[in-house]
Amino acid sequence: MNKIEDSNIFSPSFGARFAQFIMGLIQMKKSVEKNMIENSFPKEPALMPKSFFKKYIVEENEKKNRKIWTISSKNNNSEVAILYLHGGAYVANITKQHWLFIEKLLEKTKATIIVPDYPLSPEFHCKDVYDFILDLYSKMLIKYSTKRVIFIGDSAGGGIALGFSQYLRNQNRKQPEQIILISPWLDVTMSNPDLKQIEVKDKILSVRGLKSAGEKYAGDLDLKDYRVSPIYGDFKGLCNISIFTGTHDILNIDAKKCKQLMEKSNIQFNYFEYPKMFHDWIVIPNLKETRDVINKVYKLINNYDSEINARK
Repeated sequence: MNKIEDSNIFSPSFGARFAQFIMGLIQMKKSVEKNMIENSFPKEPALMPKSFFKKYIVEENEKKNRKIWTISSKNNNSEVAILYLHGGAYVANITKQHWLFIEKLLEKTKATIIVPDYPLSPEFHCKDVYDFILDLYSKMLIKYSTKRVIFIGDSAGGGIALGFSQYLRNQNRKQPEQIILISPWLDVTMSNPDLKQIEVKDKILSVRGLKSAGEKYAGDLDLKDYRVSPIYGDFKGLCNISIFTGTHDILNIDAKKCKQLMEKSNIQFNYFEYPKMFHDWIVIPNLKETRDVINKVYKLINNYDSEINARK
């Protein structure tokens, strides 16, 4: 088993501390909770920055009136194709900040990145998302048959990535080479008894708001169905899993629980925990901590893990 634990990387940067101060000052948590409950997040994806079209090859396709972007370097000779699943609690679409993170990933990895505008709740539910992703993934395996396919998901996108990988295994379908989860949402029941201890530290998310969004996403599925809450699934037989999480993120509690479950099952995984970091900090591209994540992702997908393994 290749287990990497990196639980004391460095103290939060000034930028990270300042971002959390501003979040608290503007009462961001109340606003996010209200939008989750009232379903008032933008449903249309944010426009891709113009810089993408200058620096990369961008293809736009549609499936059921939803866009799928494929972005690659103009001199692309990378062996990697990344399926990137954005966060947004299953009710909010891809944001400008997501695009900035994707741009940093493109710059560092030179990989081909596929970004789907997957169906959102409450109009659509978990089964609809899986149907959409399955069709896309099946076509990816044909188009990129010579490439190494990797799943990267942040927040709710991380939940999809892990649950969908379990679904592929259960259906005896080809799995990705790696699953990389960033601030993943792994349990929509929000029933972990330790949540209250960390909720006061989280400046973005609340139990109440997440429970509302999770119930919309589940549709007619049980909240503990692994497709909805992948922490209740079985991790055996999956590819290598990497988790990035911060201790001021309410979802950190279940990331730790997932780590413990994988340890008990002898699952191959990497676990990177950032002290006092907030939920989905990677969408702020200039943070020291974001650069660290991108560097680690680069090493993971290119198997350049000597520096990471030095911390084992």
